[in-house]
Amino acid sequence: MNTEWLKETIRLVEKRKDVADASLFLVVENENLTRFAENRITQNTTRHRIQLQVTAVHNKRRGMSETSDVSSRGVLAALRKAEAIVKLTPEDPEFVDLPGPQRYPIVRRFFDQTANLTVEAKAKVIAKLTAEAASRKTTGSGIFRSGDYGLYMANTAGLLADHAWTEAEFSMTAQSADSSGSAVGQDEDAAKINPEAVAAEAFRFEELGRNPRELKPGAYKTLMTARSLAELMPFVAYQMDRRAADEGRSFFKNKIGKKILSSKIDISADPKDRLNPGLPIDLYNDGISRKKAVLIEKGVLRNLWTRRYWAKKKRVPMVSPALAFSMSGGNKSLEEMIRKMDRGLLVMHLWYIRYVNPMDLILTGTSRDGLFWVEDGRIKHAVKHMRFNESPMRMLKNPLALGLPERRQGSMLLPSVLVKDFNWASGTTF
Repeated sequence: MNTEWLKETIRLVEKRKDVADASLFLVVENENLTRFAENRITQNTTRHRIQLQVTAVHNKRRGMSETSDVSSRGVLAALRKAEAIVKLTPEDPEFVDLPGPQRYPIVRRFFDQTANLTVEAKAKVIAKLTAEAASRKTTGSGIFRSGDYGLYMANTAGLLADHAWTEAEFSMTAQSADSSGSAVGQDEDAAKINPEAVAAEAFRFEELGRNPRELKPGAYKTLMTARSLAELMPFVAYQMDRRAADEGRSFFKNKIGKKILSSKIDISADPKDRLNPGLPIDLYNDGISRKKAVLIEKGVLRNLWTRRYWAKKKRVPMVSPALAFSMSGGNKSLEEMIRKMDRGLLVMHLWYIRYVNPMDLILTGTSRDGLFWVEDGRIKHAVKHMRFNESPMRMLKNPLALGLPERRQGSMLLPSVLVKDFNWASGTTF
């Protein structure tokens, strides 16, 4: 699909619609995923998906229909279904008219080398690294994923938007009888992912993790990797909803303009961020252009994200949902951060994270694929995995040190964080 198809199709809809307005939202995906486990490839799947949403808008009502048929006949059939639905839909008390023409930032996230990455090339890499895993008497597992994606949006009020990008991801876990280590690389540009380096990290921490010792639960100085922090921060970003805060339903109630984190911390969301580029289209707000937003400045909460209805009702700045963001940090690598530690824990990876108390942003979860006791700047021994009950906001209020920011999950630029007293609440049985 391309922009010309989008222009022609919205013109067709404009001519043939029986409602005040209509919109199109097309998603195109071409993705290959290769899985491996037990030191061999176990699955290879390729998916080509086209999904079109046609929305009819009339008298403060909306009706939506979906189809994978993007021919003129298929689009018009979906339009008629959406128009039939809109007639049966009650008036929306929070209705906002469709947005008009937008100016979108130019964000380059499409790389030919990612789109053209072959299954054979992936299989060759996996074969080499699983053979190394076997030679180390460990079991290697993981994924190698790549694909190209496109979003196309248009409406009869004049909005026209498209964005294409690529993604690649390689992850590997090395596991033995009593230990596991894992690592992951993700980027739009497959050339920036080094599977050998990812595997080397997994092998290293699997080896360091052998013969783990029990540690009594308690509050310990803890060095959290950027990867671990990235597993916590989406729970924070989701809560940064202006409406929830205004209605007293979130941690951020009455906190705009107040200092809530360390003055060392800035958090912003900018689709044009050179180190952490993002989607220029706001999919939560009918396709309006995403602008740079400063969320936290020197520890002070400046903005929360909102929807168009709430921004209009409350006359507050329109801030797009910030699920992709960047945090300031320091200039030390993880290894340098470890060397600066006297005594404490190093946590490589967290999982099974859930809210305990959303109002206080307290989360629970467990360590995984590497928990270590550090002493005098060296990893002394592995520790049996533990469960935590902790708030990222408390953790970031008084960090002892921040490391060099790293891009994680293809959407977050975050540092490693050294915390004085992270709450490890109990042991685990795995």
